[in-house]
Amino acid sequence: MNQIAKALALSKQALALINQEMERQDHGSGAVGTVSQLLTCKQQLQAMIAELESGSLPPKDERLRGMGHMIADSWPTDSTLADALLLAEQAYRSA
Repeated sequence: MNQIAKALALSKQALALINQEMERQDHGSGAVGTVSQLLTCKQQLQAMIAELESGSLPPKDERLRGMGHMIADSWPTDSTLADALLLAEQAYRSA
């Protein structure tokens, strides 16, 4: 699997986990983040997926970023969702 395909797969997996967590938040049983943080991550993942699928990635120094900082600042370190988001962002930035 090439780097773009790997980044795309990880981003789609993270997006599915975000959607699950947002549903849990809607039912009052969310485990991580706020609705606002989750929405921001979802929007960034959707943009990353669109760029990866289009094949026209911006230069590495101009690619989307920020989820990692938000997660490190305010999410629990043992979160599966946080791990998935960090992996997706790292794979996208290095694709």
